[in-house]
Amino acid sequence: MRRALVVLVILTVACSGPAGKPVASTSPNGSPAASASPVKLSTGGIVEYTVPPPAVKPADCFTPCLPSVGSVALGGDGNIWFVDHNFKTVGRITPAGDVKQWSAGLDLIGGAQTIATGPDGNLYVNADGGGDGRPDWILRVTPAGVITRLSAGQRPPGQGVFGTGPESITAGPDGNMWFTEFWTNRVGRLSPSGSLTEFSIPTNDSAPRGIATGPDGNLWFVESTRSRPAIARITPAGVITEFPIAGGDSELYPYDIVSGPDGNIWFTESHGIARITVKGEISPISLPQGSRPVKLVVAPDGNLWYADAGKNAIVRLALSGATRAYPLPEPASNPVGMAVGSDGRIWFSESNNRGLASIGVRVPELLMSTRPLVFADASPKTVSLRNVGNSPLVISAVRITGLDAALIAKGKDTCSATSLAPDASCEVQLRYVGGGPSGLQSAVLELSDNGTGSPHRISLVAQVPRCTLPVMVGGNENTPAQGELFDVRTAQILYDTSGVFVHDPVASGVRTSAPPGLPGMSAGYYDRAMGRWLPVSGAGQVSPDGSRYAYIPVEPIPRTEVRVVDVQSGREKVWKIRPDFWDVMAFTQRGIYLHAGYEGIGAGLYLLDPDSGAFKALFTDFAVSVVDGDAAWLMYRNPADKLPDVSAMGGATNEVRRRDLATGKTDVWLYRPGTNIGVVATANGKPIVSIYDGPTSSYWIMSAPNQVQRMDFPFTSARYAYLRGFSGDANGVWVGSDEGVYLWTQRTGGVLMTDQAATPAGTCA
Repeated sequence: MRRALVVLVILTVACSGPAGKPVASTSPNGSPAASASPVKLSTGGIVEYTVPPPAVKPADCFTPCLPSVGSVALGGDGNIWFVDHNFKTVGRITPAGDVKQWSAGLDLIGGAQTIATGPDGNLYVNADGGGDGRPDWILRVTPAGVITRLSAGQRPPGQGVFGTGPESITAGPDGNMWFTEFWTNRVGRLSPSGSLTEFSIPTNDSAPRGIATGPDGNLWFVESTRSRPAIARITPAGVITEFPIAGGDSELYPYDIVSGPDGNIWFTESHGIARITVKGEISPISLPQGSRPVKLVVAPDGNLWYADAGKNAIVRLALSGATRAYPLPEPASNPVGMAVGSDGRIWFSESNNRGLASIGVRVPELLMSTRPLVFADASPKTVSLRNVGNSPLVISAVRITGLDAALIAKGKDTCSATSLAPDASCEVQLRYVGGGPSGLQSAVLELSDNGTGSPHRISLVAQVPRCTLPVMVGGNENTPAQGELFDVRTAQILYDTSGVFVHDPVASGVRTSAPPGLPGMSAGYYDRAMGRWLPVSGAGQVSPDGSRYAYIPVEPIPRTEVRVVDVQSGREKVWKIRPDFWDVMAFTQRGIYLHAGYEGIGAGLYLLDPDSGAFKALFTDFAVSVVDGDAAWLMYRNPADKLPDVSAMGGATNEVRRRDLATGKTDVWLYRPGTNIGVVATANGKPIVSIYDGPTSSYWIMSAPNQVQRMDFPFTSARYAYLRGFSGDANGVWVGSDEGVYLWTQRTGGVLMTDQAATPAGTCA
């Protein structure tokens, strides 16, 4: 197993030891007792906290050196302690959200992995040396932040470049710390004084990971090898018994483990959860499809809770197997570590996001009757709000904000300064008073409350276009995305019988179901000139008059042909070209523009005559991201930029250039040092540029060289939001996102028109 893969798993396991104040006695779940009195049941939605960068960044923390918090644990001081893999720090956060960090002194090695509270009141951290003969350590951290290195053992000579591979660590029932050694196939026992004893696991290469104290006074750990996954028990004296998991050599290898409130031991698997009795009987728990649990804790409500990286959620798991998921505010947060805090809230890390967050075990949850509210006339509209959680939803304020707030009047309001009991509702009445500028008008109904994602907002829209926008909806490995129609006036996406796409096993692509069955590689785009859906990804693959489109089959690899399809008849014309990794960039009056690129965009632009098959290279000195009309938008790395190169495949490009395809004249349109930029689309003749500066990515529209306007999308809060579609027409620019479809205009910015995830696939008419 390669270490590069193992490190990723270590980050996602984030196993921490028992939480609570250091005492010798154990609680019913086998962890040191948190206190003499039980932790109170806490309420409230998810609250997120940013982990600031340290004063001195580690030398190997690549720009922009963002936080990457892994394991968390409750310290004896009542604070949550954590490790940051990128910053190589150990830190603590108070229940109020105050953060303090200490350098672990590990700038030259692999960084801290997992953290647990010890019986002596200190924190213990597994620190991986990163290989190349460097030693691994267990760090002892006092509540004051004083760090001492303790040996994590030695790997026998001749067994590879890595050390022992300390993974999970936990406090044992004997007053010692116990940890797993991934590389040496051992379990280590560490006394508070630093004395180390190691015990060999009977099965070779068992890949031990999570470890926890069980209800029987023994330690239990997981063996994550794919060839023979198992759960194992080790007594305080070092006697090991292994219990193989049925269906070994599967994808359900175990990661984390915890002693449950029912006297059993519970553990996560790559896509599931299971439990094992102290006698070794294993039974799986059925989870929703797509779940990827990475960390388990026992909460004060008597349930287990887990971080689900697959669902991007924190999930409550009853002993019966019933689940309730609470989605995280931002996508792809990658929750990993988890611990119950002294405040009764469940604390967890978000390794791809701000850093840390917490959630109450009783959670209010707001359900809004609508997300965008369209005013087609002056008649009153009513917004209904309902608490679908299991804790009171406290709404402190309801107000109208935004660009055209003066054009919307609030009437009867039973929601402001209200506490909604579970399953209770309230209403706010709104009315469009008219007036204001011509064109699209936009305001926001904003609600401040104690639920996840507060303030909650509803898009208020008036003077909307009277048109229907073709969109692509859904799509997975079993079913392609389908063409549907978005009625802007009603904010409804309607099923279109002619927009059905099916997989084409012959060409490894897709085909339209409406006759004639048109073949292609992706679904899809609505060809308004011909009045039908096409199996292409956008207008760039369609001829200007809409009568033909071009695509390149996936196979053979490298690709050797371009196919031109007549829309009306379905007849294909096949042109052979030299082998390479070709893609169609644009189908214009001049012909079909192609470029070659593998795992990135290759340099050069080529032209194919769709009627004769004539093929020629236009230039090979620049990489082209978009072709629109007679313009090719080029990607370039300006060597004058002395700022660190932000991460990008093949290196960052910090300059956008425009080449006139008729004259060959090339002009610089935008230069942004320290970024990775490129044109991702054009709309209404204007290039749209994606700018990645490390902490965030953003989109900008350009009207002329060095004249850019940021395209704001207020209902998309992700730092790395992926926007798509970018279809321009007389109404503005239609943009697709995971939050819904926006209409962007220069005056209003992005206005959410529907909260159904969809991708614009043509113009609105």
